[in-house]
Amino acid sequence: MRDDQVEKMEKLAEEVADDFIITTCAAINTSIADKQGRGDKGFLYKISKDTAGVLATIERVLAFKNGKLPPISATAETQEKYEQQLIKKAEEEAAKVRQRVS
Repeated sequence: MRDDQVEKMEKLAEEVADDFIITTCAAINTSIADKQGRGDKGFLYKISKDTAGVLATIERVLAFKNGKLPPISATAETQEKYEQQLIKKAEEEAAKVRQRVS
């Protein structure tokens, strides 16, 4: 992964973390006194859970690149392919979460 891609992933991780915090705070502050509130709270917590999963995937890719996690694949080529798949998945999930939050 190139340096500009790593930088882009780090920025994406920050944005996703911000979304996670905002959504979780909204869920915490939602009342469960009525049926609508309970539904809203459940929906917001689901978004928070999905956002946390995206953030974990991004952080995993960054950990591979920074050498904090050993590579999964035996060759550098297959490791790069695996990381690219993780990046693509994380970006797609981040876009889905942003659409839900908006």
